[in-house]
Amino acid sequence: MALKKQVAAPAKAATTAAAHQEFTDPALKMAVRIPSPPPLVDQVMRLLEMPNASMEDISQVIQTDAGLTASLFRMLAKPIYGLRRPPETVAQAISLAGLTTVAELVKGLSLEKAIYGDSKFYPWFWDRANDIAAYAATIAWKQRTACNLFPEHAKLAGLFMDCGVPILIQHIEKYEYAFITANGHIWPNVLSEDKRFDTDHSVVGYMAARHWKLPDYVCQAVRWHHDAINVNDKSATLVAILQTAQHIYNLQSLKDDSEWEAQETSALNEIGISKEGLHEFEDEISEQCRT
Repeated sequence: MALKKQVAAPAKAATTAAAHQEFTDPALKMAVRIPSPPPLVDQVMRLLEMPNASMEDISQVIQTDAGLTASLFRMLAKPIYGLRRPPETVAQAISLAGLTTVAELVKGLSLEKAIYGDSKFYPWFWDRANDIAAYAATIAWKQRTACNLFPEHAKLAGLFMDCGVPILIQHIEKYEYAFITANGHIWPNVLSEDKRFDTDHSVVGYMAARHWKLPDYVCQAVRWHHDAINVNDKSATLVAILQTAQHIYNLQSLKDDSEWEAQETSALNEIGISKEGLHEFEDEISEQCRT
């Protein structure tokens, strides 16, 4: 299906404000304002591109945000990052985990702050996104031999894959209605909502991933995370991880999981899990994410 081709970069229109960039895409009938990475992320990325930048330079930028620094330490304490001991300073985190890993984790931790609002939808949305991202990262780590993907890239993909939804809600007020019930929020058939409003949350998520300079295969996986897997490349493997992570999330939270029936065979084949071993695998991933 659509995974057979790469997606071109979205056409950039104009800057609407310092914290947003406006983009257009043929799949959308409107221009969309994508939140820009915060200055801290931009500073880190610029330093990474400078041959003479030191680890201390980068650590000083990151630790100006105490909340982000604390979240980074908690993240790197998880077994999937393979550290013998949790870092005590940002410089130590960079030394132990590597510059690229820390930079990618900083992007993911910054995304939630960049896409937020007053509605109760936002904390509910980010709780869901963080759970799926954690499952995705754990799957990538546990199946590292079969998948050969960095857990931090799987986590980024899990955070970005549906971020088009809150961005679209900021453009189309009625887009949020399908997520609201008398008892709280639900995750509807988002593809049907896309058709209803003549838009595509996966395209918006892809544009956000490109704007935040995620690796290309991560951007492609965000774009095609609903699609069948039919090519042998890293983006297809990452799509399989995302589909499996969402399936495990749905099981654990007792949500509708009807999409999994069409995805199960190809996704499991891609990540190296048999149908007979799926139940045990689901339990192992869920248990790992609780530690």
